[in-house]
Order: sequence, then structure tokens, then C-alpha cells
Amino acid sequence: MTTAASTDEPIRLSIIIPVYNNPDHIRTAIEGAVRQTVPGGRTEVIVVNDGSTDGTVEVLAELESLHRNLTVIHQKNSGWAGAPRNTGLDHALGDYVFFHDADDQLDGDCLGSAVAFADEHDSDVVLVGIEGRGGRHTHADVFESTQVDGDIRKLVRSNFCFKLFRREFLNAHDVRFPEHKIRLEDAQFCFRAYSLASRVSILADRTYYFVYNHGAGTGHISHSGVSAELHAEGIKKSLEPLRSGPWDDAQRREAMADYFRRVTLLRFNGHFGKRSLNYRLGWIREASRLVHEFALPERLHEFYTPTNLARVWSLRRPVPALVEAVGRQSFRNPVVVAEVDEVRVGAFHVELNGIATALMATEDFDRLVIQLRHGADTISEVAATLGPEITETVANAAKRFSVRIPLAPLLRHRSVKLYASALDSQGTETKVLRVGLAADVAPQSHRLLPGTEVFPTVLGGLNIRLGLGARSVLTRVLERVEKP
Repeated sequence: MTTAASTDEPIRLSIIIPVYNNPDHIRTAIEGAVRQTVPGGRTEVIVVNDGSTDGTVEVLAELESLHRNLTVIHQKNSGWAGAPRNTGLDHALGDYVFFHDADDQLDGDCLGSAVAFADEHDSDVVLVGIEGRGGRHTHADVFESTQVDGDIRKLVRSNFCFKLFRREFLNAHDVRFPEHKIRLEDAQFCFRAYSLASRVSILADRTYYFVYNHGAGTGHISHSGVSAELHAEGIKKSLEPLRSGPWDDAQRREAMADYFRRVTLLRFNGHFGKRSLNYRLGWIREASRLVHEFALPERLHEFYTPTNLARVWSLRRPVPALVEAVGRQSFRNPVVVAEVDEVRVGAFHVELNGIATALMATEDFDRLVIQLRHGADTISEVAATLGPEITETVANAAKRFSVRIPLAPLLRHRSVKLYASALDSQGTETKVLRVGLAADVAPQSHRLLPGTEVFPTVLGGLNIRLGLGARSVLTRVLERVEKP
């Protein structure tokens, strides 16, 4: 049994632990929490059982009988971590609160040092050293040194809620966790607290808390999946407090760009195309909205690498085929992307007009070639005519282009896919990438060639299909033209 401090002493620290179906780890978490000692008072531990249906309830009853400073609150299952954390916060009496997950651990009797630090420096929030276990990543660079006034660029890299908060400060500003199913609830809570606090500090003198990855099926309250829409809502809600605040403006913008890169842009990498179609389309749609709201102001571009600027460019459209094509590239790759925004179907050709854009390692380009492919075979190549350069703030260079695709090569094939490559100003050939069809271009056909279509795939790649009727008509016409 824990030897509790006198109940006449004030409660200085409240440790709040939500739990759901986790009897294997909650015991270790509680036994570490109830042993925390603090200067000038005592510690209370509040465990909120979010409707567990296994042996967790029995473990909690046993531990509550052993530890006088442990209080267990039972509530109906909410399905997410926000509601039980808020319940614990509403019942807390300590000068400070510390949020603790059921499957993590404190590193010995450590939080008293954090309380003393907060007392000394009048900190409303104190980030304490966190270390990952089992593959959990915790951004160790945040805790390279102690900062009484934390750099916002470091603060946003630690969006876990496992921090020390002055309870009176949280209550005065009604800082609470979102209770509905959403991602990044910790970041929403922490970033709002950062924006309102008189002082946010980083205490890096030791490791205070271990964050564990125990794998699937451990009863972690927030491990169930959410849709792209709900995840994007979490990104938006977490970014909103960073639009303004008590920080140097350049540092604030850099912090926003870094956070947006981590939670949004890095998702669009070489592995993205391996996910399900619905997942990809959902994320491209939502990320495009986020890009327009949080990534397009030109003053943010200085904080993005060429790779991430290319991702911003692709998501600004968005044509999924181009988003995925750009996402597969590295910053060293020469890349020119072609997007068609105007189509005219003639009797013997298809005229395509659009914009070709230089990204990543390509600074400029002098030649653009459109390839017609059937399966893995290239059946024809056509050089495009380049127009003058146009203004493009996100890319390295952009030019209008026009190309006439003859229909004769399609006679042997029902449909073809279009790809593009270019020669840059140094004579280097760029990657061969899918040609995209802008979302606002309607499928086109010609009255004399029934069934001939220029149309997008599900991902927005440009295809040309020559219908059976059109093939018959075109064959007869070409035979007449070729006769002496």
C-alpha cells in the first residue's frame, strides 16, 4: 500500500489516466503514478474507466483499495480519449494536472521536479522529457535543452498531451479535449493551451515519461480508425490556434509549415499509391482543402523543401493521378508535370491545351513530348508546342502547351493513356509521368466519330478512346485519302 501524505496537505498534482479494456498495463501505470511526490503537498491519481468490458474493472477495484490517493471514476463508453480526460480534469483538485495514458509509464518519482520548475518560473505549461519505446517516435530534438520560454518551433513538434498544466489556467480559458471521434485531439488541446498561456516551458533535465507502442489490440482508447474527413478536421482544428499568438511571426509561420508538412504533406509519398482507392481519393480531397487554407500563402513557401512544394502544387489542383505521380518522386528527380485544361476533338486529331510545370530538380524546360501508351507499349510520341512562361508561385517554372494527337495510331487500340516527359534547360530528360485532365474539363467527343472520347480515369489521368463506330469511319476516310 502507498504511504499517502497527510490529507491536511494541499493537493499539488492531479494525474489523470483514462482507461478502456487494458488490464495488462493499467496496473503498472497506476503504481508509478501513485508514488509521485511533490513539494509542498500531495498527489492525487484519477483514473477514468471509459466503460471497460473486461477485467480492467476488477484491477481498478483492487488498486483503489490499496492506494488512498487513487480515485476511480466509472462512466459509459465514449469511444475516444477526450471525454474521460475531461471527466478527470473536471474532478481534479491539484494545482497542476498531468495527463497519462493507461499503457505508458512514468520514469520513477519524477514529476515533483516538474512541479517545482513550474512554481519557480510561473509556467502555465511544462513539456517534460518523453522517450519512446517499441517504435514510438517522440521528437527527441524537442528536449535537447531546457527552455524557460519554449520556442514555438519546438513546441509544435511535441503534440502529445503528456505534459504538466496549471489547472487554474486550463479552467480560466475552458481548455478541454474534443469529445467526439477525431484525430489529433492532443494537438488541438496543447496548441490552444500554447496560444493562451503566459509561459510555456521545456524541461529537458531527464526523461520523465515513457510512451509505449504495445501493438494492436491493447485497448488504447483512440486506436480505432477515422475517416479522412475526421482526420482532416483534426488537422484544421489543431492549426487554427497557430494562426496568431504571442510568438515571433516568422517562427510561428515556420512552426505552422513544419506541423503541416508532418501531418499532411508527408502522407503523399511512395507508399500512398498502395493504399485503397477510397482512402487515396478521400485524403487527396481533404488535403486539397487544407492546402488552400493553410499552405498557399507565398510567405510560407520559404519553409518547404522542393519536394514538399511539389506536393503543395499537386494538391492545389487536385488531379489524383498527378498527386500520386509527384508523391513518388524524390527531390533529386527532374520532374515536369503536364495538365490538360482544354480539349477539342476534331475529325482526325485531338487538340490538347494545358500547362506544363517544372518541379523539384527541374528549374526550366525547353521541350515537351506526349506519349501515347497502350498497356506498357508506347505506340506514338508527339512533340508539343510550348508557349511563353506563365506566373507560378509554387513551382520552378510553368508554360502553356498545345499538342495535336493524331487519331490514326489509335486504329489498332481501343484506348490509350497519355504520358509526358520533357528536356530541361541542361538537356536532361525528365521522368515520364501521367498526363492529368483538369477536374473541370468535361469529356469530349466528335459528332462525325461516334464513341470517340477524351476522358479522365478515376484518378484523373487523361485517356483517349476511339469507339467502334469511329474506327470504322476513320478507316474508310483514311483509305480514301491514301488512294492515288
